[in-house]
Amino acid sequence: MTAPTASDLEFAVLSDAEFEQFALKHPQNSFLQSIDFARFQRARGQRLELFGVRRDGELVAAGKLNFTATRLGYTVCECAKGPLMDYTDAALVRAVVGLLRKHAQERKAAELRISPNLKYIARDADGAEHPEVEDNRPLVAQLGGLGFEHQGLEMNFVNVNWMFIKSLEGVQDEEELIMGTSYRTRKAIRKAEKNGVFLEQATLETLDEFYGALSRAGDEKGFVYRERAYYEQLLRTTSAEFTKLMMAKIDIPAYRKSITERLEAESATAAELRREVEETGSKKKANRLKVVQDLVDSYERSLKDIERFPDSVGVATVAAIHFVCYGDEVVCVIGGTVQDYIYFNGATSLYWGMMLHALEKGYPRYNFYGTFGISGQDEEGHGGYEFKKGFGGEVVQLVGDFVMPVRPALFQANKLARSAAGAARLLLGKLPFKRST
Repeated sequence: MTAPTASDLEFAVLSDAEFEQFALKHPQNSFLQSIDFARFQRARGQRLELFGVRRDGELVAAGKLNFTATRLGYTVCECAKGPLMDYTDAALVRAVVGLLRKHAQERKAAELRISPNLKYIARDADGAEHPEVEDNRPLVAQLGGLGFEHQGLEMNFVNVNWMFIKSLEGVQDEEELIMGTSYRTRKAIRKAEKNGVFLEQATLETLDEFYGALSRAGDEKGFVYRERAYYEQLLRTTSAEFTKLMMAKIDIPAYRKSITERLEAESATAAELRREVEETGSKKKANRLKVVQDLVDSYERSLKDIERFPDSVGVATVAAIHFVCYGDEVVCVIGGTVQDYIYFNGATSLYWGMMLHALEKGYPRYNFYGTFGISGQDEEGHGGYEFKKGFGGEVVQLVGDFVMPVRPALFQANKLARSAAGAARLLLGKLPFKRST
């Protein structure tokens, strides 16, 4: 069989329906390569195209291209988490790259960026490499031979390439799912359930509640979050299944009432057991008394812990996370817990609740998304990695970003300008400025 060349393939701009039919079923599917996200980006004024490559009338590759131009007219053509195609077919990859380069030139782009949604090398829960399972390092070399410059393997917060993912394939029910988590995580899940933490999906009417908790968590933890208008546009342009702005909440008065009632009941039980032990000396009753007294102490601590939350607080939003449900996975995009309410395990409740949603709807993967601090406890982000690890799963490292000069002269000029600007910023940071008088 003759290997395909660019001349054997047909490059075409696809309709939304054609693209979605191909992308949704593709094993490399990603929410960044979806019609929902395309509608959102169009509404935000971004320039994009949906392309396909046909062989004998059949689609063999596709992707969403975004064109971004600077004020100086330097244009980047990017296919984030794509293109979607069979990267084991070297001839097909070469031909598709040739067509993309030509198309980018026609659109006056200076550079072409791609980031295939493929593992660089398989890893386990601890981040250890397992090349015997999957190894795409040869692909990096192949793309280099086609004119791409690999942008490295460091954490990328724009086009995330280090993740933690839990497979749900073969999991039959909730009990099997929770038994796949660590003891500490199971305990936190059960505690949140017992304390009455409940989940709610934000709508346009309740977006302020979600955004208030998200922005507060971001400010406290130091992560970068989008402006409110970003989330409003998501709600207006994407489906309720695709965009899930989820909140974990607690009804403070109801929680206090529940704990108080449980404390009173267990205190009464403890008093009765204490009387029986004193009268009979029963070891069995004494052991039972110890268990009940531990509960009494726990409820007393809980009431003390929430003394700072008066009933006037009402229903508090304790955590907020933006999830996306698309293709083969539920993705935890960004979010966190409001530190004042960390006691209620809101983030744990949200992760667990959306895992149950994934199980119910048949999504085979739960993606914790951006993950760092994997190498050791002294690294920034290690606590977050350990938290995710408690739910079970594995570290996933993607092949990363690749950049190809399409208009070499302009590409090099822009590269030099960026380097000069970076050097100037570094120099200014080191210069000893005198305070003006």
